[in-house]
Amino acid sequence: MLIEKLVYHEIGEGFHIGRIINVTPNDDYTLLIEFEQGNQILFNMQRIIKTIPYNALNDLERFKNVKVEDKALCWYDMGTPGQTLMPVRLTIDNILFAIRD
Repeated sequence: MLIEKLVYHEIGEGFHIGRIINVTPNDDYTLLIEFEQGNQILFNMQRIIKTIPYNALNDLERFKNVKVEDKALCWYDMGTPGQTLMPVRLTIDNILFAIRD
C-alpha cells in the first residue's frame, strides 16, 4: 500500500491538499508529508524505490536527505552540494498519481 494514512481537513465542500510545507523521512522508507492546510500523508515508498529512477534512494542515508523545494520533494546528491539526483523529484501530482490504486 503506497499510502498508509491520510489525515485531511475539509475545505468547503471538497478535499484540499495544498502546498507541501514539511517532510519527515522514516527508517521504513515512508515519508510523512505535511501540507499547508493541516493535511498529512504517510507515503510508503518501499515499492517506488525499487524502480528507475528512484532506485538511488535504496540507501537509507540518501533517502533521509529529502528536502521540500517549491512544490516538490527533492533528493540532493550528497557528494555535490546543490546538485539534485536527476530526476529524483516527486511533485504532489506524482504522489497523487502513485496512490490512485
